[in-house]
Amino acid sequence: MKTDTLGHLIEIESKAAALLMDAQTEADRRTAEARSQADADYKVQYEKLVGELESETDRNIRTLKQQYDTTFDAYKAELAACTQDTSAFNDLLKNLLCGN
Repeated sequence: MKTDTLGHLIEIESKAAALLMDAQTEADRRTAEARSQADADYKVQYEKLVGELESETDRNIRTLKQQYDTTFDAYKAELAACTQDTSAFNDLLKNLLCGN
């Protein structure tokens, strides 16, 4: 009788261990599946965010380049509109260099 009880308890323990192993395997599978899905979702969101940031950066660069070009063109036009008074410049140089 003691042998039957002991054998029965070992059988129950064996079934419990097998059940636990199956549960652990299922938990590992679900965890791996969830991790894989989370990684895929992360990649999609990351690519979307990076794309948006690159687009925004490109727009900002184009805007700044246009502002730079406009400002620089206005500066060149202002310089071109300046007249040179060479005689006054020459007189200034004579005064500074010769002390006249």
